Amino acid sequence: MPIHPHRAAAVALLVPLCLLSACASQKGPGAARPGAGDTVMAAQLLLTDQCLTRQGLTPPRPGRRPADAEEQRRVSDALFGTGPAELSLTLPSGHEVRQHTDGCLARAQQRLYGDQERWFRASTTVNNLKSRAPAGERTAYRELRAHAVRTARTVLESVSEKGTAR
Repeated sequence: MPIHPHRAAAVALLVPLCLLSACASQKGPGAARPGAGDTVMAAQLLLTDQCLTRQGLTPPRPGRRPADAEEQRRVSDALFGTGPAELSLTLPSGHEVRQHTDGCLARAQQRLYGDQERWFRASTTVNNLKSRAPAGERTAYRELRAHAVRTARTVLESVSEKGTAR
């Protein structure tokens, strides 16, 4: 099965986030507290890494030689899900955005945002329509984002304190 270009690009975008997880777990007088976005991204990376590792897969890392094509496909499938996408939203432009609910990324979003489907709809709408997004979607986006920040801090603090996420 060939690797889908959008999945390869998404994996490439996720790899730099591993640097954030190291920054987010630093303690001490010189350690800066990461911003809300960095905190959520670091927790999402941590959760997806744990999910991949539980499946016997090696999470991608910068500077590491890429795995062979078969391993890349397994990591991509585990990370993004397989089969037809379960979530779908058609934008006013006619462009359809779809997402799976069965991959490690979906599990991380469910954990962080509390409602993956609601987050998918709100974030897709707000990120694509900006200020033209309906007020209800902007409100949902803010509420879910705040929930994710709180949850991400808990996840990252748990790792820092106990060496593993709860």
